Amino acid sequence: EEKVAFRANFAMPHEKIVLYVGRFVREKGIQLLLESASAILAVEPDAKFVIVGGGNRAQFERFVEWYGLKEKVLFTGFMSGQRLLQMYRIANVAVFPSLYEPFGIVALEAMAAGAPVVASDAGGLREVVRHGETGISHINGDSGSVAWAVLESLRDPVRTGEMVQAAKARLYTDFCWDN
Repeated sequence: EEKVAFRANFAMPHEKIVLYVGRFVREKGIQLLLESASAILAVEPDAKFVIVGGGNRAQFERFVEWYGLKEKVLFTGFMSGQRLLQMYRIANVAVFPSLYEPFGIVALEAMAAGAPVVASDAGGLREVVRHGETGISHINGDSGSVAWAVLESLRDPVRTGEMVQAAKARLYTDFCWDN
């Protein structure tokens, strides 16, 4: 009941939450996710893009309004701690379209919370997300590839669930403090 009530703050019960967590800077690739939104919505009209992060979001809000996506994109502002953990838990997919990412701790956080992960093949994300095994990777800098990866995750919940379980298992072998 708590999860359903929390989720209701961000999306309707029938909507699929596509979650972005990150700063509003070019390197994090938020523009790629927003550019891919129309293509995703053409196939999954019940997708809802929930954008979590801090920084100057005015240009992205203008983009969303100009593209006619205002009803499908929600900017929440910065979140951390328990609230962020809850966001990951209600997401149908967490997307990290970074152009540059030294390590990719946000992907690990999403995996630990049980969120399916879509991430670019940039830098450290390539090491964290094993394409088709622990998540889905997309081509760095390509909004069409972002759309493809998000749709792959949303349209095959059984396969996506298997990747979530594999990601959680990998956390305890490859990313524990001892290793």
